[in-house]
Amino acid sequence: MDLQAGQNIPLSSPTLTLRLEYEAGAAFRSELDTCVFLLNAAGKVRGDDDFIFFNQPATASRSVVLQSAAQGAIVTLELALIPADISKIAITLVIDGADSLAGLSRLSVTAEQVARFSPETQDRREKALIMAEIYRHHGGWKLRALGQGFNGGLEPLALNYGVDVATPAAAPALVPSPTAAAPVPVAAASPATASPPRVAPTAAPAATVSLEKKLQDKAPRLVSLAKNATVSLTKHRLQQVKARVAFVLDASGSMTGQFKKGNVQAVLDRIAVLAVQFDDDGAMDLWGFGQKHAKYADVTLDNLDGYIAAIQGQGRKSAWEILPGLGGTNNEPPVMEELIDTFRHSELPVYVVFITDGGISKTRAIKEAIRRSANYPIFWKFVGLGGSNYGILEELDRFTDRRIDNTHFFAIDDVASLPDERLYDLLLEEFKTWLDEAKADRIY
Repeated sequence: MDLQAGQNIPLSSPTLTLRLEYEAGAAFRSELDTCVFLLNAAGKVRGDDDFIFFNQPATASRSVVLQSAAQGAIVTLELALIPADISKIAITLVIDGADSLAGLSRLSVTAEQVARFSPETQDRREKALIMAEIYRHHGGWKLRALGQGFNGGLEPLALNYGVDVATPAAAPALVPSPTAAAPVPVAAASPATASPPRVAPTAAPAATVSLEKKLQDKAPRLVSLAKNATVSLTKHRLQQVKARVAFVLDASGSMTGQFKKGNVQAVLDRIAVLAVQFDDDGAMDLWGFGQKHAKYADVTLDNLDGYIAAIQGQGRKSAWEILPGLGGTNNEPPVMEELIDTFRHSELPVYVVFITDGGISKTRAIKEAIRRSANYPIFWKFVGLGGSNYGILEELDRFTDRRIDNTHFFAIDDVASLPDERLYDLLLEEFKTWLDEAKADRIY
């Protein structure tokens, strides 16, 4: 049967398959994403695991599975596996880009062998739409057609459902579309079916477009990374943060394989995306170190392609010398001290990504550098790249003899096999915690 906005029907099968389909006009340039939110009686997610989207396409129990399809998506729900404290499941569509719902010539959601709903899209300017809700009712489940729109895209929609994202004070109020279906009045609804409260969105959608636009203009090959980076930035509440970015690169002889495989350039590319987000000019300071160290030209979108090959040049004196003049063994403390001296008076927080394949032995000097840097607006993200013996870097969580904790370490065996969304989550982990503590302690 064809449903109208606000209409609901009971569900008899424990398995429900929903197919979202759409067609867009020739001028439509944005991406469309289907998102599913599992909500408690208050209309909120219980945590990140209740937010199903392109980077997290299924729940752990596979009670909800999201699959991409040609011009749409398929959502499969095993209702018997839905946790008892989940009262409602919202099926939504989000436009990522400059277009709005008006750019869609056709839009529908079909509950296979049950019902179909086709919300009106003509003249609608919203970027997000709650297509339908599946909710508990007297021990069973019902499907309600909605068609309720939101301006602003994914972030205001996520905020509406309690997903933890940043909320700057200047954010505009969230206003439902005047053409949206009227929600069920709270006084007439049970707690399981009451519409969730409205929450003010952030200005993040504009930042997302800006990031993608900068990459499109100067480094189009990196545009595909923008969405993964933005999701992680949003999850860690970092979309509005401004910071300087620095990259420190182990160029000791044992790193030869990582250079040859292109892994070093691949990591640099991904950090460059964060630099564009964090810093208005998108420039990134870069140091290399072996036994000696050197500072190289700032990395920008203009020189990013082939940057690593360019600084390697042709001047190596031996096979164990990756960058000319630095030598083949690793000596971390001098480059760390130079970086501290460079940034200790920075007015912005400084996010440092430090790449190494291990062989860490200068424990006392490294601890002293970390202790000193904790007095300044410097956060260290140490990344172990395909190596071993990371020594003190793996133990810094237990290093308490400093003003505040300003470090985080993780190791990856093969950067090529690690999904970008996971890499960005690891890169951003603990940065927001440090930012809050450093600001509270008046470090910046």
